[in-house]
Amino acid sequence: MTFTSDATLVSITIFTPKREHFGAFLDVQLENLPRLGQLAGSLGAQFYAARDGHRAILLSHFRDEEHLGGFQRGAAFLEHRDQLRPMLEDAETSLYNLVYVRETQPA
Repeated sequence: MTFTSDATLVSITIFTPKREHFGAFLDVQLENLPRLGQLAGSLGAQFYAARDGHRAILLSHFRDEEHLGGFQRGAAFLEHRDQLRPMLEDAETSLYNLVYVRETQPA
């Protein structure tokens, strides 16, 4: 499979906060994500919280792995990550390329 040069890289992180920290975890993310989104390399993000209050998913968009790496090495990201660590049971990240989009048609 090949990807076009204008394809973006998506980093998807699935967070499992400790149950007692779920609310605080969401608060920290919602406070910091807008600021982190202004950093060089970030093309956008979406953050989802599971209705059952057990997991959250962050989709972060970057032009390529070089831009992602620069973002992850930045002091602001590293401080944010360190702030979240004590609240988490687990966090798993994988990198994805977009291969299909279905646009919603007007009714």
